Amino acid sequence: MAKLFAFLFLLTTTSVWGQQLPWIPFHWEGGTLAGRHFDKAAITVPVTLGGLPHKFKMQLDLGALNTTVYGNAIAPYFAQYPAFRAKLDTTRTFHIQSQKNPLLIGVRLRLGSVDFGPRDLGYFKGFGDQLTTKTLTDKAEVHVGTIAPDLFQNRVLIIDYPHQRLCVVNKVPAAYAQASFQPFKIKDGRIKIPLRIDGQTQDLMFDTGSSLFALLTTRPRAIASAGTEAVQDSIKTSSWGEYYYVYGRQPKGAIYFGNKPLPNALVFADNLRKFDKLYEQEAVWGITGNAFFLHNTVIIDYKNHVFGVQ
Repeated sequence: MAKLFAFLFLLTTTSVWGQQLPWIPFHWEGGTLAGRHFDKAAITVPVTLGGLPHKFKMQLDLGALNTTVYGNAIAPYFAQYPAFRAKLDTTRTFHIQSQKNPLLIGVRLRLGSVDFGPRDLGYFKGFGDQLTTKTLTDKAEVHVGTIAPDLFQNRVLIIDYPHQRLCVVNKVPAAYAQASFQPFKIKDGRIKIPLRIDGQTQDLMFDTGSSLFALLTTRPRAIASAGTEAVQDSIKTSSWGEYYYVYGRQPKGAIYFGNKPLPNALVFADNLRKFDKLYEQEAVWGITGNAFFLHNTVIIDYKNHVFGVQ
């Protein structure tokens, strides 16, 4: 057993080529939507907030703007720890879902065992699961918020999907220097990567909060890329607590990242034009997420604005 533990420890702390990297584990959260179960509905990361002696987790969502704590979920801890609640500053605000919300100032944040130092976090009032004081004695991790790309700016984020781990470093490690890289565009921390769809290079927002869909776009674009209105699948999904259906069609041909063909996947769209305004504002064809890269390691170099797949 001791030998097995030592091997597993090395596996989680050491990369190939002998480089030590500060790996942070992540977990896939399953979910059931409209009677269908999905094993990989969301990525969550174990976190520590403000040194509190409790186990928390937050969703990795690179389509968000601000790393945020949910007001409902954190309420029992506010009641138990007045010094933690005192970090709430209503004079400093941010916007989320068209609402103005306050900030938690100078909260020490750890992802796994990696210390990100004191951070200013969003406080999304009235959002998240309603929890009770019983949660304070719960041994399981409690979902309390969202990890956004503001944590990774001017650094390099590596997401190793097969080993369910990620790390944040100052430059691309030698072990990943030979990955297939393409430049990306960035706005407010969100990145847009180029994919070749139906022979045309298109910018898509890379959103790890979109785990169920390899491609999500407008209905006209989905029909054009598929060459047909025929629907192959439909999924009931949600965004920030609102539920709706999306409909998947089979693209006419392979989708490429650079010269790399990506796994076969449907292109989804809803009939409500729910994200059409977002696509227009961000000047993107649509959204892509984890589904294309589940067998790869993704390297996001926020310093040099390049996205790698290995």
